[in-house]
Amino acid sequence: MRVRYTPALAAIVAGATGTALAVSSAPAGGATNSAASRHSRTVTITAVEKGTSVNFVDVAPSDSALGDHLIGTGDLVGADGRKIGTSSFQGISTNAKPRTSEMLTFVYELPDGKITTAGTATLSATRPIFDEQFAITGGTGRYQDARGQVRVVQETVEQAKVTFHIKL
Repeated sequence: MRVRYTPALAAIVAGATGTALAVSSAPAGGATNSAASRHSRTVTITAVEKGTSVNFVDVAPSDSALGDHLIGTGDLVGADGRKIGTSSFQGISTNAKPRTSEMLTFVYELPDGKITTAGTATLSATRPIFDEQFAITGGTGRYQDARGQVRVVQETVEQAKVTFHIKL
């Protein structure tokens, strides 16, 4: 097993780390008369994600990208520059050659709980490296009943804009 750092890897790392926090909430659309629907709302959190560490695992055969793993962590940083959380991610290449697509899972740790997401990203050789929506698959704490999506705009290898649209 060999580890190598590539531009695509750096792009994924940037998307998985860094966050500026701004929160707003609004009633969720399509509310009904049920008690759960009356109390439903959408919370939006925007952040900048900054990568802290990443590891690339090249699985056999070495001339194929299919199944190669990217694992990393990052800090979520608020607009004021303060750390407001962390991110962890795993990416698995879904292309044999060249590496242009990844299946990604993220865990975002925020002050009131965790949010998990999953989806795919098509990687670009230009900026942004990718601009994708990921499904919220679950959460803990305040986010235990969360649904919605997270948009990740991987601007550079080191930085991404992350926008959570969380229905609670």
